[in-house]
Amino acid sequence: MGHYVNAVITRAPAVERILAEHPGLCSIYLRDGLHLIPLEDEDMDSFGIEFSPQKAAGFTYLCPELEKLLAGWSSGGPLVYLETAYFGGIGDQAAIAWQDGVLQASTPLSGKDSINRALASIGVVPTTADQDEFEHVGLHRYRETCDWKEAAADGSVVFPPSAIHEAPEIQ
Repeated sequence: MGHYVNAVITRAPAVERILAEHPGLCSIYLRDGLHLIPLEDEDMDSFGIEFSPQKAAGFTYLCPELEKLLAGWSSGGPLVYLETAYFGGIGDQAAIAWQDGVLQASTPLSGKDSINRALASIGVVPTTADQDEFEHVGLHRYRETCDWKEAAADGSVVFPPSAIHEAPEIQ
């Protein structure tokens, strides 16, 4: 089974600003104050940046122009950008994290546990021994970016900026 997700994970202040700047995006509450913003190709195109062919190791989309945009978004709170591309147990994952525009020293990362390490760098701590950071925040719930967007489209997990602060945890 495949896993193809491109997304930003951040907290309410940053989510509010990102959604205000890019009204075509949606936000899904995860837990512990974190929200996921799924990013498909058309979302990336809407950012109005020129994607250079120079990409960070292990990433499909992460280029200097996107890094600059994401670093700016992190001025509203810690932010992780992640990409996964797996099928049949073969593939890769990559993640990068910022806090207040500053790249976290332990990122960017690609390969095994890169998303867990990026999430840990912004303070995610699993509450049970049988979970890692990925599962703790609920990234296992959907295996494709389009599935996250479909879940958002049904209205049960999307929160407009006015409701972000009181978003309930979903199971």
